[in-house]
Amino acid sequence: MKYVGVLSIALLIINIIPAYALYESPTNEEKTIFDQLLAKFKTVDEPKKDVSDVIGTFQKPMVNTFSCNFHDTNNQIITIVKTKLAKFDESTVHQDLVTGGSYTWHCSETIQNGKISLDCNNELRLNPKVISNDTQIDPQLHNIENLVILYHELLHGQLMIDAIKNSSLWQQETCNLQPGENIDYSFADPDHKIINYLQTQFASELVDKAGGKLITKEISSDETNNGSFTIKVLSFSDYPSFENGTKITFRTNNISEKSFFQVKNDVFLSGYLKDNTKSGITWFYLFHNEKPQNMTTYGPTIPIWTKQVAGLWSDGNAHDGNFYSVIDYLMEHNIIQSNNGKNTVSTIPHWFQKNAHLWFTNEIDDNTFVGSIQYLILIGIIS
Repeated sequence: MKYVGVLSIALLIINIIPAYALYESPTNEEKTIFDQLLAKFKTVDEPKKDVSDVIGTFQKPMVNTFSCNFHDTNNQIITIVKTKLAKFDESTVHQDLVTGGSYTWHCSETIQNGKISLDCNNELRLNPKVISNDTQIDPQLHNIENLVILYHELLHGQLMIDAIKNSSLWQQETCNLQPGENIDYSFADPDHKIINYLQTQFASELVDKAGGKLITKEISSDETNNGSFTIKVLSFSDYPSFENGTKITFRTNNISEKSFFQVKNDVFLSGYLKDNTKSGITWFYLFHNEKPQNMTTYGPTIPIWTKQVAGLWSDGNAHDGNFYSVIDYLMEHNIIQSNNGKNTVSTIPHWFQKNAHLWFTNEIDDNTFVGSIQYLILIGIIS
């Protein structure tokens, strides 16, 4: 039996445009979290982009100086980059998602006698509620995502540093900067065109090492009907080692009202694009589900779709009629018995959604859930 865990809480996302605000020191909890997470990140052997430059700016300033060409508007660019941990801003959001962290480029710019000076006092923030798992993400996935959160934020610093040090395009544009024009910070990748790929690659390596599988699916606006879509994201036929006892968790970006369901070996995702001019991205994590020792399986086979529908109903993402079909199925297959001998259900109290949620999240087993339905039928609460 596959166990399908729907956790669509957000991961990551950032704040990388130049900003000017008062600095607030991190809390002791935030400092401890950062120190522990950075130490763990440094020990990870999985392939990833070198972000040592931005990490180094936490300890001492990075100073980079280069001379412009003779015919350029300016003759020299001096950049000083420092990064410090700052207190997380609870109001920080990104596309209505829970924010795991932010990296802010905060630079003052001066131009004098053909010399441009950039003094950057950048800030990295981590959301302690996300890092400490107040959002109740599965622990196995949570540990991986914490590393990805930190990597994601460090990339916003490293990619811009790479441009400052090595990009002839950025250097040429800056050397020819006119008074009143703005420095180009787009190399920090505000649209995540580079970072999404790099963090997915890194996460995939970590998931593989943990014995799981990460599947990424991009949904373009061309694949939708005015932004709405239902699309197959994976087939277990392609991942035979996960066909039985699989726990699925998914993440999305630019997708709202999302839900997924399974038809035989295929998994489909439904939802709509928040911004129909951009693609949506979904990440599906597959892990083998270890059944708790105190869980027992009810004699007759209960198909996975019934638990999936129960989960959607318990979260308010499916109509009552959808859940009635689950009870009807259990009656038709003699897994539960109706009082009147008819295999139909017309009334289910909404407080029973709690039981459906506990069953869906594997906190109660099949026996317990079926027994609770049978009891409500016997006493006449469900008819």
